[in-house]
Amino acid sequence: MATTAWVCVLTPNARGAVAVVRIWGTNALAVADAVFRPARGVRLAESARGVPRLGRAGEGLGDEVVAVVVDPVAVGGPLEVELHCHGGPAPVALVVKALVEAGARRCRPESWNRHAAGRVVSAQARADLARAPTVRTAEILLEQAAGALEREVAEVLQESDPITAAKQIERLLARAAVGRRLVKGWSVALAGRPNVGKSRLLNALAGYERAIVDPTPGTTRDVVTIQTAFDGWPVEIADTAGLRQADDDLESAGIALARARQTGADLILLVLDLSEPLTSDDRALIKALPGAVVVANKADLPTAWNVEALAQAEVLAVSAERGDGLDRLAATVSLRLVADPPGPGDGVPFRSEHERRLRAARKALRSGDVAGAAAWLKWFMKKMKAHDR
Repeated sequence: MATTAWVCVLTPNARGAVAVVRIWGTNALAVADAVFRPARGVRLAESARGVPRLGRAGEGLGDEVVAVVVDPVAVGGPLEVELHCHGGPAPVALVVKALVEAGARRCRPESWNRHAAGRVVSAQARADLARAPTVRTAEILLEQAAGALEREVAEVLQESDPITAAKQIERLLARAAVGRRLVKGWSVALAGRPNVGKSRLLNALAGYERAIVDPTPGTTRDVVTIQTAFDGWPVEIADTAGLRQADDDLESAGIALARARQTGADLILLVLDLSEPLTSDDRALIKALPGAVVVANKADLPTAWNVEALAQAEVLAVSAERGDGLDRLAATVSLRLVADPPGPGDGVPFRSEHERRLRAARKALRSGDVAGAAAWLKWFMKKMKAHDR
């Protein structure tokens, strides 16, 4: 009998936090249902689409997995299944072996590309998925690989009212700011005068001693960075030289680097010392960086000023030494970077080319050129050429 279910590992063949296994074909749901053992509730075959189910898969105790029944890539095709298991060769092999024994045939990612109709946008999403730095960004890219962006663009193409179509494009463009960062992430810079605790705060956010901490002013000369995540959003935090007038050429160079990094950052955390009176340098920085989140550090020491004194700024009292207030700081950073995150299943433009075409389509609609707008949007449905697959 011909194979009616195929299985493919979509994530790279390397150690990682999560691996994604995709099952498709006319018998995909039945095969996955035979393998998946739910922690509670109904069988996988009786699950609603898009609802994550916790359970186990594999011989013996198996591996703990999350299973999701998803819409088919091809319109009108049979339902498909994704299993999210622990990363690494052993758990992946355990899950795949169980699926193969249940009747699926393992294939290479190239076969999945061909199954996915060889569409350019879904192929781009799968390529970016391999470089996704967090589970949250990987989940969004997986949804785009499964056709979320293409489906929303198709809805725009089907809309007969140009005004409504333009509004639909606006909603997609609003998500592009997040989509462009799913792989590269966001940048946050720590600013402040010397000895306010920037390096200690960096170490506290990193969870390890990344930067040298010393009471000598000007210790930080170069830009020191860490890669971390806030609420699942990948972020690079940069500790920069303390801002002050410096006679030393090396320190002056470090201050110049600090200003350059802060200029290019998505968000600045302006660190002040709560245990010392505010200085003229502090007040000048508050005025010069109106969009910064003001972090009043050293809250574990006797305070020299009241955070309410800075009524014009958002002030968070923290102790990098003890960890007080860091959860609130992390939540604030996440909210400032991504105020309106995309919801489950939302189409998200994730490359600059997507945004460029959507903007061109919106411009065409505003000028009454419906055919021109459609031409820009139909690219999202474009199939890959045979030699590109």
